[in-house]
Amino acid sequence: MLSTVERTIISKDWLTLLFVITLCLLVVTRFVFQKKFSLFLVFLFSNKYQNQVESKQEDIINGFTTLLFCIQVISFSIFGYIAVTFFRPYLIDAPFLFVKIISFMVFFIVIRYIIEKIMAVILDIETYINAYNFHKINARNLFGLLLIPINLMLVYYDYQHNIVFFSVIIIFLSYNLIVLFLLVKNYQKLIISKLFYFILYLCALEIAPYLVIYKLLIE
Repeated sequence: MLSTVERTIISKDWLTLLFVITLCLLVVTRFVFQKKFSLFLVFLFSNKYQNQVESKQEDIINGFTTLLFCIQVISFSIFGYIAVTFFRPYLIDAPFLFVKIISFMVFFIVIRYIIEKIMAVILDIETYINAYNFHKINARNLFGLLLIPINLMLVYYDYQHNIVFFSVIIIFLSYNLIVLFLLVKNYQKLIISKLFYFILYLCALEIAPYLVIYKLLIE
């Protein structure tokens, strides 16, 4: 049986502005990087995007990924804000709640990226981590785009069941499993040679942080 949660009415004006900013960033990205953007949309199922990046010897962090990262952060932060105010309605009046969420999001991503680099050097798996980061960054950027219509529905559609949020979480987890499967498939020899470190990395930097966030949001 589906449980219901009292619907919290949140202001849509500033959220609408965020959606406009997000769509503007998307249009700019699509206009400036037309070919790359088209290849990026199907990078999970095609190597053309990766081949183009490698042929030009581009850094993982560049203008294209930075624009998409901004979209990702805004999308994830909007979803986080909606989820927090849905499960904890009394926090809707908390000052600067969205600012705190987006600040935490940026801090979390940056700190984890730094820790990943340190662990890669210590465990001698830099080659794998660079390949993994390439796929992970682009996969999260792609999911950030997919979150835009989901966030629009959550903000402007009158829903009552918390199953909506759990469905998005399940989709996100399934999406990450698909990304992980494709990564293992493409780099299975390297992963098998570093299997223990690979499992250690997943537990420390991929599974544990999300369990902590889930506990903070839900429990």
